[in-house]
Amino acid sequence: MTHQTFSFFRLSALALALGCAVPAFADSATDTYHFELASQPLDSALTTLASQTGLSIGVDAALLRGKMAPSLKGDYSTEQALNSLLRDSGLQWRLSGKNSVTLQPAPVPLELGSGSLSLADTVVSATRSEASIASIPGTVQLIQAKEIAQQSAAGRKVADILGTLVPGLAPSSGTMSNYGQTIRGRNVLVLIDGVSQNASRDVSRQLNSIAPSSIERIEVVSGASSLYGAGASGGIINVITKRNEGQSLAMNSRVGLSTADNLNRKGFAYEVFQSVTGRQNAFDWYVSADLLQRNDQFDGNGNRIAQEAFQGSNMDTESHDLHAKFGFDLDDDRRLSLSLQEYEDKQDTGYVAGSRNGESVAIKGLQLSDQPFTHNQAVNFNYSDRDLFGQHLMVESYWRKQQARFFPYNWGANAGVVASESEAEVYGLRTAVESTLPSIGSATGNLVWGADFENEQISQQGDRYRVDGLAYTPTGERYAFGPDIETNTTALFAQSSWDIGDWTLRGGARHEWIHSDVADSIAFGGIWQAGVSEVLPGGTLKYEDTLYNLGAVYHISSEQDVFVNFSQGFSLPDVQRFLRDVRGSYNIQDLNAQAIKVDSYELGWRGDWESLQANVTLFENRSDVTQYYDSVTRAQRLIDQKERVRGVETSLTYHLDQAWSLGGTYAWTKGETRQNGEWLDLPATRISPAKTTAFVAYEQDDYNLRLQAMRLDSYDAGFKDGNGRKIEGYTTVDLLAGVELPVGKLDMGVYNLSDRNYETLYMQANAAAPYPHAEGRRLAVSYSVDW
Repeated sequence: MTHQTFSFFRLSALALALGCAVPAFADSATDTYHFELASQPLDSALTTLASQTGLSIGVDAALLRGKMAPSLKGDYSTEQALNSLLRDSGLQWRLSGKNSVTLQPAPVPLELGSGSLSLADTVVSATRSEASIASIPGTVQLIQAKEIAQQSAAGRKVADILGTLVPGLAPSSGTMSNYGQTIRGRNVLVLIDGVSQNASRDVSRQLNSIAPSSIERIEVVSGASSLYGAGASGGIINVITKRNEGQSLAMNSRVGLSTADNLNRKGFAYEVFQSVTGRQNAFDWYVSADLLQRNDQFDGNGNRIAQEAFQGSNMDTESHDLHAKFGFDLDDDRRLSLSLQEYEDKQDTGYVAGSRNGESVAIKGLQLSDQPFTHNQAVNFNYSDRDLFGQHLMVESYWRKQQARFFPYNWGANAGVVASESEAEVYGLRTAVESTLPSIGSATGNLVWGADFENEQISQQGDRYRVDGLAYTPTGERYAFGPDIETNTTALFAQSSWDIGDWTLRGGARHEWIHSDVADSIAFGGIWQAGVSEVLPGGTLKYEDTLYNLGAVYHISSEQDVFVNFSQGFSLPDVQRFLRDVRGSYNIQDLNAQAIKVDSYELGWRGDWESLQANVTLFENRSDVTQYYDSVTRAQRLIDQKERVRGVETSLTYHLDQAWSLGGTYAWTKGETRQNGEWLDLPATRISPAKTTAFVAYEQDDYNLRLQAMRLDSYDAGFKDGNGRKIEGYTTVDLLAGVELPVGKLDMGVYNLSDRNYETLYMQANAAAPYPHAEGRRLAVSYSVDW
């Protein structure tokens, strides 16, 4: 491996040149130095250590990238200070000469179970900069690649994994869509490598944008946030993709298959993943491809499941996920990176949903050339400089294009049967500067500030079909499903963090300017309601707002924290959807378009001991504006109507010994809207019923076993208040296992172990009756090997 020498070598050489002789590192262990270092990037902390002690440190720059050092305050010997800074970094030092050391990866210790909280873990989603979980006044969950791989059998999606592991997130829909997968009753902002996958026209395909095999880790931040702009009124899910980790050349191969327990040849799913990565001097690269084919799925009775009629099913689909990443280190501090992605998930089925004796059944014979699909393309080009006049500069530019098609729907005699297709094209630039602030006494702080710009262009069209039985033939007619809209968003933000004794304080603000140009269009409402072609005049919509956050963490000890937090988030109104069904006489200014702002409050505790990790959070969020469907104009618009959501989330992992662990999570949420002077419960499309998970795991060096269960409670509070449907609860149990072979690893899984016959939350809350069943028992096996 080629080593890059950090600036602390030059600092040490200067010290020697000045004649400041320093004894050997081992001999100077008793000499002490006074340090006042706040938590900061590991490379900058090591630079300070080298400058202050004269120690010369050699390390490959790639090993330090993305790592944070803990705070270091007090008197330490050189060895003690170095050991403290390297704690939880995965690195160790060795003497390489007189007063010099070399850093290298530390041997991997035996892990105690999986999925447990570590307060030393570093995340970026909560602060727009690197920060340990212990310093964040909020609920943060980190799901690592090992746990993702354990949960991701062939055919499983990111939505399936998160619905199982994240306490406050609703279970997976089992379709192409993540509609209804809210956090704390609000919208979720989905990021891939920090870039938003949301659009103002929400087609709910954000979690159907990447294959699990491409993911290094997932950061989940619960609660409202405005750090990345609109969409995070309930929380943030940031998917971090795999990249080069300093290897000169490495490959990973994975093949997998899964099937219903009836072993029907039509019910197999097949997946192949291959990655290749390398590094040569300052240049590194990573490329990967994931190919997946899903076929029939069967319920607990052994019957083929009917297609979902609106959002698109997981069955009879083929998908690919292609990634390429390139990085170049201009020097020890400056780096350029380019990443490319193409993802497509397309359905090709011969079945439709039908009904027989009050049960949903799959009917064969569909003839439809243009079937539901999701297609995403993305390009990110980033620059970072960790020492721009003593500050850390981050510049991120991006472009992405998202397309989604839906199954044909019968709009009646005037418009006929129409399949809609949505497209969003987005480009943007984000800049952030992280600065260390002057100390105030013993208090140390930092500031992250910057500006964001984004341009979004959205359109949605509908293709009409002539239907003969199950044969769909395009007529060539195309309708506008709402006007084309171009939106420019500009924002300024600042976030500050201070360490004051046993306290960490965080606060900040973001001001957002939003300008939407709505084009003239032919009103689809006039077509399907009256069979007439009417021009819907466009116009300009402008709105702006300032959002704030303030929180505090009290570090009871190195193992325990309590925190309190206030934050604001917002969502943009779905103007295109608002205008889809209106007539040409409608005035778009009547929409009352504005940002839907949410105030979020939370109080929590978390603990991280050697054998126990746990956390509890109480939360409430409120808003004064809600979306309203006007049955007269057939427009969705914003009205002044209060909503409140409150609940509790908790998780616990206990390690019985080096091998056995057990634990679980619980989340309960209650959401209400105020109508006619009284509070009414929200439907299950907004509020996930109470969810409980539990697991017991056994892990040794060469094999592991995990039994996990999820219980979703019944929910009828919204139904009783006239909002939504009754939800029947259900329980699923999975058994997962992994075995290290002489070459490679074998992973196995049995999902829905009890072969329960049930309907998912999404189907019960949204689908047309009778509801399609969920998948029954499914068997999975995969083999992976690192080269």
